[in-house]
Parts: sequence; structure tokens; C-alpha cells
Amino acid sequence: MKLAIYGKGGIGKSTLTANVSAALAEAGLRVLQIGCDPKHDSTRLLLNGRVVKTVLDYMRDTPPAEQHLEGILHVGFGGVTCAEAGGPEPGVGCAGRGILSAFALFDRLGMKTETYDMILYDVLGDVVCGGFAVPLRKGFADRVFVVTSEEFMAIYAANNILRGVRNFDGDGFRLAGMILNSRGREEDPAPVERFAQATGLPIVGRVPRSDLFRIAEQRDQTVIEAFARSPESDLFRELAQHILTASGLFEARPLSDEALEQIVLSRTPTCPAGRSTVISAALTNANDSSPAVVDNNAISSCSDLMSKSMLFREPLHGCAFTGAISTTTQIRGALTVAHGPRSCAHIADRTILSSGIRSASKMGCLFPLQLAPSLLSSDMDEKTVIYGGGDNLRQTLRKAMSRRPDVVFTVTSCPAGIIGDDPHSAIRDMRDEFPDIPVIHVATDGNIEGDYMQGVINACTEAAARLIDPTVEPEGDRVNILAEKNIANNAERNFRVISELLQTLDVEVNCRFVRDTTVEDLRNFGRARLNLLAYADHFGRVLRSFFTERFGSSFSPYPFPVGPFETERWLLSIGSFFGRTEAAQKTVNYHRQFYNDAIRRFQPLLAGKRLMIVSYIHDVDWILETAFDLGMVVDKVGILNYSQDHLFHSRFRGRFELEIGYTAPRRDADIETIRPDLILSNYVPHHTPLPIHVDGIPLCPNAGFYGGLALAGRWASLLKSPVCEGWRNDGS
Repeated sequence: MKLAIYGKGGIGKSTLTANVSAALAEAGLRVLQIGCDPKHDSTRLLLNGRVVKTVLDYMRDTPPAEQHLEGILHVGFGGVTCAEAGGPEPGVGCAGRGILSAFALFDRLGMKTETYDMILYDVLGDVVCGGFAVPLRKGFADRVFVVTSEEFMAIYAANNILRGVRNFDGDGFRLAGMILNSRGREEDPAPVERFAQATGLPIVGRVPRSDLFRIAEQRDQTVIEAFARSPESDLFRELAQHILTASGLFEARPLSDEALEQIVLSRTPTCPAGRSTVISAALTNANDSSPAVVDNNAISSCSDLMSKSMLFREPLHGCAFTGAISTTTQIRGALTVAHGPRSCAHIADRTILSSGIRSASKMGCLFPLQLAPSLLSSDMDEKTVIYGGGDNLRQTLRKAMSRRPDVVFTVTSCPAGIIGDDPHSAIRDMRDEFPDIPVIHVATDGNIEGDYMQGVINACTEAAARLIDPTVEPEGDRVNILAEKNIANNAERNFRVISELLQTLDVEVNCRFVRDTTVEDLRNFGRARLNLLAYADHFGRVLRSFFTERFGSSFSPYPFPVGPFETERWLLSIGSFFGRTEAAQKTVNYHRQFYNDAIRRFQPLLAGKRLMIVSYIHDVDWILETAFDLGMVVDKVGILNYSQDHLFHSRFRGRFELEIGYTAPRRDADIETIRPDLILSNYVPHHTPLPIHVDGIPLCPNAGFYGGLALAGRWASLLKSPVCEGWRNDGS
């Protein structure tokens, strides 16, 4: 038989369990008692006060190849076998994970539970995490006893235990009853009796307050051992006999908090005086406050530094941990410490590396920050999850500091966040040891903070922006570039194009926030007179709002341009800002002539062709502009849901049918109806109802005058080829 004995911490549950074990052993049973409390004092009275090595300490100190059951099983009074799971120091690590690890070690070392007649799990009952619920899982306890006292909080904990049992029981019953461990002679048992009646769980044992328990504990003994012929010892023998002979089990029927309060305290639950007014006022204020307004211009306040997925409660797109690391590793001279398992750091590193390899192979750009990210991992493992990762983080930070970087960033993964590790404590220690090297923490906790883009936002606003010196004044004709895509293949190509256009105006790029930049560039962010967004999507708008409110920064009204119209508008706007309108117009005239010549070459091949666009991108004017200049017919534009934006806009509205929130079934129906010559899409559909030409739309198009022309050449070649390859007809 396997018993789980649950109860509120400090209620005397361990003393009670040890005496029950002693009584069962006295009756001739082979008994195993496992203490599942971080205090590791469950078996102390059975072992005459002997301090034994806990399972978790044994795991931490003994190499796996040298681990044996004899190291964690100890024989106590009456031949009772004792084991203590143990746990971390208070305030660090995860005791619940420790319980899981302890049971896993029992299994790995081949502990044969069938050699015991009775196994008792002594479990802390006011901790609700999954680790402490291990004894409730199938294959562990088949009977559950709940220990309580007359105090309301003890009964409250008992009610929560019933909730946990119900979650695990399903259709079966495992509750064997309640044990009332009285706190004093003057205590009224009526609240417990009312609770028992309301839940249908009987009180199967009553243990009175007695000085014999105190005296026995001073001797480090159970009352069974210290006072074998006492009435108190007989109580435990009767309880042991009940455990062995009683067959009835009961359904877990926990009460609601309101019903519990009414039944146990014999009064109707009400709010404390004044609290309802405060709550009402809080709700009123919450309802009256304006929601975050997301538009083309800005977010409502800096408190809305949230990715679109978080703001609109979408499924998460990636992990904030990786997003933050992909940003902090863009700063030359910086070193990022990933506080988490090495697997998390490896995945983040490979994500960055794969982008660097694609840039090198497709764009010819060797980008050292992506091919060799400056990243260290604290290598959290099972031990650090249990005992806390503070020491690991300190060691890794010292290793990072010894390399004398310009700045160190710390980024936390899921396990660090789940166990509540405090990186700020380790960072404070490092600041004392290395006062000349700044250490900046980025809160991500894996994906607890949000998706990949949320991690990018946090890294920009919590880390990189903290390096900016607010006292630096604008000087010269400089611009900053913000909101570039670090994993976009053509990011460097677009930067070169933009830089060349700015050079025609004698304007210099001051800082890229945050891509291939330096700590010095970030500190001197304020030297630029104007700030340019690479993209005016949700991320770009968040950064623009942040810098406008935090630093009073000025922004160009237009993001990186794509196509002749946007590029002309963008260039003339910047020329006007810096007093270089004539130079801007000269550049526009040169590229406009080149663009028009190319359009005339492609028109005979593409004029009159019918086009259908299916895209995640909410700004497709650069495609529409090229298509209309070529004389093509745009029948339909279908806009899919996108994790980066939700605001479709077009200066060509009215010249095509538009559907936002497009779906694959709608696409297939439209293909059969429209029968276009060409579909443009961000992805190539696996199946279409008709054989049809399909070409890709890059998620990040080429900036400058010729972004659309690059695709026009592909369209012309594609439409010359047969829709269906000849070999497909070989079968017939």
C-alpha cells in the first residue's frame, strides 16, 4: 500500500507520519517513508535525530556512475527505511523540480517498491506546483490522507489539496480521510467537522495536543519509541490499524473559496471594509482608460512596448530569448551571457548563424557578428534548476568580464524565469568586482515575456537604449537607422542602397539601431539630427514611439522606400530636411530615367497579363506600382494575417479587388474564377486547383528605385515557360 500524507507546512504532519510509520513497523510491516519537504525533517524522529544526506544533495555531490541506493536509503526505528528528497536553500531554485528529480533517481537506481508492505510519502501541502503533486500521479500513492488542524488556513490548505487530488483522480477515488491534529486543548473542532461534512471526507483520526510529543521530540524519538505504553501511542496504533483494514475511498469534492469561508467561519463572505470601493474604483479607472492605440504614427505610450503577437494575443511566433540575443549580439565589442541550458543558447546561436550563412551565400555579405555571435551560456542543468542558477551565472559573468568587453548583456531563458532566478543579484556582484564594465539585463525568461519580436523590442529598449548618452548634442548632417531586420537576407544590401542614396545628399549614417553597430555608436546616438525607420510596421512604430517619448527624437515620415514613387518621396523629404533639395532632385531624375527605360523593355512581354497577389505584407504598393507601370491587370489582392503588422494601406485602392484576412480556401476559389496568368505570393502553394505560374514575394523587399523591377525580370522569364513541364505528360 502506498500512502500520501498531505498537509499544511508546520502543522505537525511529519511528526504524525513518523509515528504512523513506527506503529506500522511495530505491527511487523516493512515500511518505507519518503520525506517530500525541502526542510528534510520528515524522518528525523525515526533516525534519532541523525542528519542524513538528502537525495538531492546526493545527486549534486556524487557522480552518476557512483550513485547507489545505499547512499540515499537509511534504516531507522523498527527497521523503517527512510529517505529525504530535500531541496534548495529558501528563496532560490525550484523545490518542486527537486521532488521530480528525486523520484527519477529512485527509478533509475532500481528501487524495488514491491519489497515494502507500506510506503508513506510525507508531502508539503500548501505548495501547489507540479513537483509536489508527484505522489498523486498514477503509479505512486493509491491512498491520500489529509492532515489539518482547527485553524482556517490549515483547512484552506486542505481544500486546495482536495483540488489537486481531483485534478489527478479522474473517474477514480483515492481519498482515505482526514486526520485532525489538534493545535491545543481549547481549540474548537467544529470548523473541521463542518468542512468534513460539506466535502464528504470523514475524520478518521484525532490526535490531541500533548506534552509527550514535545518531550519525545526533544529526545529525537517518536512517541511510539519514547512512550510506548502511553495513550498517545495507542492512538497511532489505532490509526495504523484503520489504514490496514479500512477499504472505503472517497471522491474529492473541494469547496469554492466563498463556500469554504461561509462553512468554516459560519458567516457569509464579504469584502473587507472599504475594499469593495477600492476595487470598484479600480475597475472604473480601468474601463475609462483609453486602450493602446496602434496606428500609422505611434503607440499611445512607452508602456505599450509590446509585439503585435502579445498585443493581439496571437500564438507566439518564436521565442523572446532568441529575439533578444539576435539583437544584443549585433553590438560589436559586447558579449551576451545566455542564462539557461546550453541547448537554448545553441538554438539561438544556430538561428543567428543560419541567417549569416544565407547572407554570405545569397548576398555575398560576410557578416562576422552573425557567423560568430559573441555568446556565452551559463549552462543550466537539472542541478541548477533545483538549487538555483545564481552561482552559475556569477561564474559565467566572471568569465565574460575577464575578456574585457565594452558591455555585457544577460538574457534569461524559460528555466531561469520559471524557478525565479534573480539575475540582478549576480549583476550587482559583478559591478562591485568589475566597476568599469557595464552589465545590462534583458528580461525575456524564454518565451514567458513573449515572442521573438518581443525579445527584440526588450533588447532595444531595455539594453541598447541604456547605452545612449542623453547629453550628446546633434552635430553635422547625420542620421540614425532603426528597426532593420537582423535575420533578413537582404538587410545589408538595403543598407548599402540607402547609404548610397544618402551620400548623394552628403548625409552620413551615424548609428544603426541595432544592427552591426558599436557601443560607441550607441552612446553617440544623439549626434544624428534625423532618424530613419527601415520599416514602419508594428516594430518600427513601437521604436518610433519609444524614442520620441524618451529622447524627443525626430523621425522622417517615411520608412525605407521601395519603388520609384516611394524613393522619390523619401529622398526629396530628406533633401528638404537637410537643405539639399537640388541634389535630391538630381538623383531622382537620374534613377527615374533608368527605371522608365527598363519598364519600356519589359512592357511588350507583360502588358495585359492578369495578376493575383496573395501576401502577408501589408504594404504591397511597390508591387502594384511596377505592375501598373508595365500595363498588367491586377485582379485580386488577398492580405493574410501577419505577425509583424495589421494595417493595410495603399494609394491604389479602387483599382483592384481587396480582401483582408485571406485564407487558402478563398485563394483556391478565386484562382478558378479569375484564372490569372501569374500569382505572386510569399510562399509557393503546394497545390492549386489549376496549373498556374507562381512567383515569390520577399518579406523584406529590396529598397530603392528598382525593388519592383528586380521581380519584373523574373515575371517575364517565368511567363515564357510552359505552365506545366513537358515530362508531366509522358505518362499519357
